[in-house]
Amino acid sequence: MQTEIYYSPEELQKIQRTEKQALVVLLELCEKLKLNPFLIGGSALGAVRHQGFIPWDDDIDVGLLRRDYEIFMRQAEKLLPAGYTLQTPENGAKNPYCYVKLRVDGTRFVEYCNHRNRVMHQGVYIDVFPFDEVPDDEQENLRQFQKAQKLCRLYTVRQSADVSRPPQSTKEKAVAALRRVCHWLVRAFVPRQVLLNRLNRTFTAWNGTGQQALACLNFPKRKCEYVRREDLYPFETAVFEGLRVSIPRNYDAYLTTHYGDYRKLPPPEEQLGHRPYEVEI
Repeated sequence: MQTEIYYSPEELQKIQRTEKQALVVLLELCEKLKLNPFLIGGSALGAVRHQGFIPWDDDIDVGLLRRDYEIFMRQAEKLLPAGYTLQTPENGAKNPYCYVKLRVDGTRFVEYCNHRNRVMHQGVYIDVFPFDEVPDDEQENLRQFQKAQKLCRLYTVRQSADVSRPPQSTKEKAVAALRRVCHWLVRAFVPRQVLLNRLNRTFTAWNGTGQQALACLNFPKRKCEYVRREDLYPFETAVFEGLRVSIPRNYDAYLTTHYGDYRKLPPPEEQLGHRPYEVEI
């Protein structure tokens, strides 16, 4: 059975401090570029429930509407202070992520699926995700989501030869071996840029059509990162580790869609952060 490895309190505190400083950098960049970032997922939940990180959490997730996201991808790198790197699908042939990460130089936060990838920057990061219009019609919404997920999985397989955690059982080792075979086959026959172009066309297919909701289709659970326009705007101001940040206006509706009863804490045995394969801060 897989043995979980958890953070020491000191490790988690260092990671959270490092990510908070990266968030300061990101917010300053967005202010210079006149963009409107908002916290999503566990970061939005942390701001509402804890006024900062969920105590056992080790990441920060930020959303940008597609227009702002494209500007951020094109222009933020030129304005970055020393000590930070913008990692995008466009600037790294080895990058397995089809969204943006703001990485902290001089650190290591290596997930098992990337541990052989010594070319790619693998520092502590903030995730930056695009939000696009999604169909109001349920069947169209499902079709778009399913297509996006197939392409996301194919892109990940193409870019990374390994599974998400060290295989332990015979079955897991067989799955890991099959994954490596699939990786080399897809890599040989499917150009990276072709996949990226198809992903972007799928993500943005409904933009400008007047739909009532926005979503990030990078997430594998349908309507996980999903919010109606009327629940997103105008943003609500919240506090995250002493910083003033934006979250969806009707955060109750957004977080309930995402988590259900989000104000209820998980049981103590689940209040643990899962350490990646390698960490250096």
